[in-house]
Amino acid sequence: MQNKESVRLTLPGGFGPECLQEEWDVDIHPQESQTLAFWDTFEWGLWFGGHILYSSGGAYHLCAREGGWLGAALCEERAGTRRRFWRDFETGAMRARLERMLGLRGLAPVAEGTFRLRRCDVRNSVGKIVCRLEWSSVSAGKRRDEDLLHSCRVLPLFGYEAETARVVEHLVRRGARTSGDGPVETLLRHVGRVPRKYTLRPVFGLEMDTPAREALGRIVCAILEIAERNVPGIVNDLDTEFLHDYRICLRKARSVLSLVKDVYPAEDTRRMRKILGDLARQTNRLRDLDVYLLARDEYMGLLPPVLRPALEGMFRDFSTEREREVRRTVSKMRAASTRRLLREVAEYFSPETHHEPSPAAGLPVGALVFRRIYKRYLKIRGIAAGIGAETPDEAVHRLRIECKRLRYLMEFFAELFPKEEGAEMLRLLRRLQNRLGEFNDALVQQRSLMNYWEQKRSGSKIALGVGGLVAVLYRRQQQARGLIDEALEGFCGGSTAAAFKHTFKQPVSN
Repeated sequence: MQNKESVRLTLPGGFGPECLQEEWDVDIHPQESQTLAFWDTFEWGLWFGGHILYSSGGAYHLCAREGGWLGAALCEERAGTRRRFWRDFETGAMRARLERMLGLRGLAPVAEGTFRLRRCDVRNSVGKIVCRLEWSSVSAGKRRDEDLLHSCRVLPLFGYEAETARVVEHLVRRGARTSGDGPVETLLRHVGRVPRKYTLRPVFGLEMDTPAREALGRIVCAILEIAERNVPGIVNDLDTEFLHDYRICLRKARSVLSLVKDVYPAEDTRRMRKILGDLARQTNRLRDLDVYLLARDEYMGLLPPVLRPALEGMFRDFSTEREREVRRTVSKMRAASTRRLLREVAEYFSPETHHEPSPAAGLPVGALVFRRIYKRYLKIRGIAAGIGAETPDEAVHRLRIECKRLRYLMEFFAELFPKEEGAEMLRLLRRLQNRLGEFNDALVQQRSLMNYWEQKRSGSKIALGVGGLVAVLYRRQQQARGLIDEALEGFCGGSTAAAFKHTFKQPVSN
C-alpha cells in the first residue's frame, strides 16, 4: 500500500533512474508523453486559489496545486469544445469548484507544454518494491524542444519508509534538490506568464511628508498602468470584468485630480480630467448592456414563471445591441486617437515631466489629504442629517456620490493612516455605499426598463413582463431605502465621528 507522503525533487539535466541501479533493482516502464494546455483567468484566480486547470486529449482536468507542481486530481470533464466560463462546464463537481474561483472571469490559455513521464519501481535485494518513482521532464509547446526541467516524485510504500529515505538521500547526493520551482511554474516562467496578484488597490509607497505632486503622480501612473493592462481583454472581449476595471481606473484617476486640488496647474488638470472622462464615456453603453445581461438570470428569477418568456425578447435585443456595441468600442479603443490620449495622460503624470508651479504641489501630502478627508466626511454628515423618508431620490444619489469620493480618497491614501482604525472606518463606509448602491441600482434599472418599453412598445406580453419587473425593482428600492438609515447611523454616529476627528482633523497651517 502506498504512503501518501511523497517527496518531490528537481534534478540536474541528463540525470536518469539508472543511477539507482548501483544499489537497487529498478523496473523502468515505457515513457509516456502528453501535451497539456493550462488555463487560468487574467487575475490567476485558479492559481492563487490553490488549483491548476489543464486540458488534454479532449478533456479538462482540475488538480490541486502543490507549489508549482500538479497535485491531486480533483475532477475532470470531457469536452469537445472550449470552456470559457465556469457556467460553461456541465458536471456539477467542476462547476461547483470553479464558480468560487472564477466569478465573472473568463478562462484563457496561459501556457502549453509537453510532459514526459517514466514510472519506475524500486526493489530491494529480496525483490520487494520499496517505493515508486515518477521520473519526468517538461518542454514548452508540442514539439520536443529543450527540456526546461527534470524532476522526480518519490512515492513511499507503507513499511518501507526507511528504505525510501535512503533512495532520496542517494538522489540528493547525486545532485537532486528538494526545493526549487516545480514543472508547471518553470513552464510559466519560460513563456513569460509568471502568476502575479492583481489588485485595483495598489500600494503607492507614500509617506506623510511626500510632496503632494509626487504622491498624486505615483497614484495616477499606477492606476493608468492597471487600466492599460485591461485593454487587451476589452479588445478581445474575454469577459466583462476587463471593461469594468478599466472604467474604475479612469474614474479613480479622474477623481483624485478633483479631490486633491491645486497640485497641478488648473488648466492642465481640467484637460486631463476631460480626457479621462471622454475615454470613459466611449464605453458607457457597452457597460450598461453588460450589467443588464449579467442580471438576466436574476431578473428572470424575480418574476413568476408565466411572465418570464415575455422578457426573452428584451434580452435578445440587448444581446444583439451588445454585439454592435462591442465592435464600436473595440474600433474606438484601437484608434490612434484613443491610444494617443492615453499616452498623453500617462506622459503628463510621469516623474520626468516638468510642470509649472501650483499652490499645493510641494505641500506634504499627509496633512493636505487628511484635511480633505475630514472636510468631506463632515459634508457627508451634513447631507445625511437631511435624509428622511420624504427626501427626493436626487438627494440620496448626491449622498452616494459623496460617499464614493470619500472612499476613493481613503483608499488612495490608506497607507498613511493607522491600519486598524482606517480599516474600520472604510468598512462602515463601504457598508453605507452598498446600501446606497442597492437603492440607486434599483432606481436606474427601473428607468432603463421604462425607457426600453417607451422605445419598443412591442405588445402586451412585453408590457406585462417589464411592468412586473419594474414593480419588483421598486419594492427592492424601497427596502434598500429603509436600510440606508441604519447604515448612516453607523457611519455618522458618535464613535465613528470621533474616530474621523481624531485621525484626520489637522490644524490649519497652510
